Formats: sequence, C-alpha cells, structure tokens
Amino acid sequence: MIHSFVFSPSGTSREVADIFTKAMGMDYKTHDLTVHGIGRIDIKDADDIAVFVAPVYAGRVPALAAERLLAVNGHGQKAVAIAVYGNRDYDDALVEMCDIISARGFKLIAAGAFIAQHCIFPKVATGRPDASDEKKLFRFASLVREQVINDKSLDLNMVKGKRPYKKPAGVPLRPQADKMKCNSCGTCTAQCPTWAIDATDPRKTDAKKCIACCRCINVCPQDARSFGGLLYTVAGWKFCKDNSRRLEPEWFV
Repeated sequence: MIHSFVFSPSGTSREVADIFTKAMGMDYKTHDLTVHGIGRIDIKDADDIAVFVAPVYAGRVPALAAERLLAVNGHGQKAVAIAVYGNRDYDDALVEMCDIISARGFKLIAAGAFIAQHCIFPKVATGRPDASDEKKLFRFASLVREQVINDKSLDLNMVKGKRPYKKPAGVPLRPQADKMKCNSCGTCTAQCPTWAIDATDPRKTDAKKCIACCRCINVCPQDARSFGGLLYTVAGWKFCKDNSRRLEPEWFV
C-alpha cells in the first residue's frame, strides 16, 4: 500500500501525486494535508510506502506543509519525496523535504522535482504537468519500483540543495475579491489553509495570515478572486520574462 501525503492548495501538486501513485501500480491512499491537519498517522506495515508531495514556495517547503508533516510517523518504511515547482527553481525545498521525512522515521529511497503551472503567474509553465511530464513521472515510478525491489536507499548527499536552507521569503501579493462577482458563499473561507478569509465577509482577507497559496482562487465557484494591481502586473512581466525557458524534471535514486 502506498500512503500519499499531499499538500496542494492550487491542485497541481495533487495532480503530480496522482500521476505518480497510479504509475506505481499499487493500491494507494491519499492523505490531503492542504486545508486541515490530519491528526497523528503512524505507518506501521513494514511493506507500506510513503510518498510526500508538496509545492515549492520561494525555494522552500511551505511552512504549513512542513508543520503538518510532523503528524506523520514511520518505522523504517520506504519513502519518496516529490517537490513541485513553477519553472523557476526548487532551490533547497527537495533536500529540506528529505530531511523532514527522514526525521519522521522513514527511509528515503528516491526524490524528485517536477514542474507544474505557476500558481501566481499562470503564464509560466502553462498546462504543466503535460504529456511529457507524465511520461517522466512514469519513468521515475519505474526507477522507484526498482529501488523497492532491490531494497536500496537514497544517499541524501546526492539530492540538490543546500544546508542550511535559504532564508524563507514571503510574497508581497495577495488575492483580491471582486465585489461584483463575490456572492459571499463562503467556499473560500472554508477552504483557506490558513483561515485568512473573514467568515462573515469573504471579501476581506487577513494579509498577515495569507500565504498567497491560491487556494481561494482555485475553489471559488464565481471566479471572484484573483491577483491584480500594478505591483502584480510589473512583477508578473518580469517573472514571466525571466522564467520562460522550459525546465525539465530532475530526480535522485
């Protein structure tokens, strides 16, 4: 059995996780860490495999994802780490994820970094993961199966990234609500991972709590939430210009 632990506010990390777990050809269960904590989970069956998938935020594992992973405990079971990033760089996120997983009692056998459409600037890596990415996820799954069969472990020194990790950086952008479109249905409030949206008036967002994860944008049935303003326009132009080249997945086994 594969236990897939996924933090995916915009849905693309979940998409990568689903492709990979299906490619493994085993029964699997997905544990969604996005909106709420899942409580303590102990993986006790020695033959189970744990897969951890999370997006990259400014080169790091999102702090909230790292916090929620602390509820997962292994006892020497094999594990795979997958970081999903928006075609800029995954910096120290993958090695950080590997360190977190190892500290939770798992034995890393593989780690990979895959590309998905950027959640804040969707003109970057638009439509990814695409067919080419899917083929590479299947190839990665094939290599992971070999690691399982041969009972191999991953040398963490192989994984790209630095220790100490780069300093966390926030994003000075926040989704805004279109007051004409918003009907105060409360979907965004219920689905916000950090409870940053006012329950009595969903048009209001607590900028200190918001992590710009785009969850509210992706779940709003009225398409009433989006990024906007001069700062977003200028930052988007530069980001798209600097990150227009196509990057390809990387993995370590």
